[in-house]
Amino acid sequence: MTAAVRPAALAVALGLAACAAAPSTAAPAPASEPCRDERALLAWRRAGKALADAAAAVAAGDATALAQGDAAAVLDLAVVVAGCPDFVRGHVAYQDVALRLGGMAAARMRAAYEGFRDDGSPREAYCKARLLPTAYAQSAAFDALLARAPRFAWARLSQARIARGQGRLLAALDGLAAALRDDPELHEARRERAEALAELGRDTEAAADYRLYLAAVPEDRPAARDFVRLLLYRLGRAAEAAPLLEQLQAEAPADLELRMDRAAVHWHNGDLERSAAAYVSVLEAAPAASRAALNLGLLYYEVAPAGDAAAERRFWPAARAAFRWFLDGPAPAGGFEQYERTLGVPFRLARIAQRLGAESPAGVRLADLRWPAGS
Repeated sequence: MTAAVRPAALAVALGLAACAAAPSTAAPAPASEPCRDERALLAWRRAGKALADAAAAVAAGDATALAQGDAAAVLDLAVVVAGCPDFVRGHVAYQDVALRLGGMAAARMRAAYEGFRDDGSPREAYCKARLLPTAYAQSAAFDALLARAPRFAWARLSQARIARGQGRLLAALDGLAAALRDDPELHEARRERAEALAELGRDTEAAADYRLYLAAVPEDRPAARDFVRLLLYRLGRAAEAAPLLEQLQAEAPADLELRMDRAAVHWHNGDLERSAAAYVSVLEAAPAASRAALNLGLLYYEVAPAGDAAAERRFWPAARAAFRWFLDGPAPAGGFEQYERTLGVPFRLARIAQRLGAESPAGVRLADLRWPAGS
């Protein structure tokens, strides 16, 4: 393996998942639908900022941020739907936030929609269908709605999300294509399609949709993170990922996952010393970040020496220290780390011991993990 690691090899070595299909916590997309009430528009902008900030904090690891953002946004979203009743995106955001909060917020929201005057509009039927208790009931209601309003793109999006949740990804893609055909400004469908394409391994197509989506909704930081990881670990496009990653790090310089991604950019570009320094900085901030130690060990063990015996004598002591740090860390997170803990790392440590002799009984220090001196 050369210093400029192939994209597929880099993804395996780093063992990092990209483009997870977890439910979106993104902020609402721009208000492209009709809404002329100034008070409602101001409330929409306030709610959007609160939710965008919360989504970014959740992506950075703050588990409490989403509830805080929801609590800050829910009253503003109630103002939005009251002032702009035809604004479907506002209804969707209000329902989602109130349901996540639960309790009185959800009860008030449900009561408001139960009191809807039946005007026969697709918007009213759609909002009520979203609140039905099961995916089966929702799907049947969306089918009935689309039978009389076949170009109502929001219902197609919801149908596609149900299909995706059931693992019917091709059906989901068909529905998302139809939604975007009927409403090219339905940005939520664009992001959903990017995620579904990534799940199917159609990474180039997924990247194209992420580009279009982020051009329309640049404030969606979780989507930006997903796109960076798709580019880095699946497509090997570090040059495209780097500027977006720089923006994300400027907003969250202490974020450890973003530091891991920065290390991957350096690795991919063959700048292994800077990659190693980035991993060490992660371990300095979070000693239990075992994936950083594992990645550092792999870099020193295989990539930096590139099969040269003299280079192995130089780098393998640091590789041994990094592997030992990994083994002494917390329980494995997932199958990849479990394999490395039980088979991969012990095998490499045995090879290192054959070459360098038995390791010292002294504990590993952070200094042992730094880039080894030498030419």
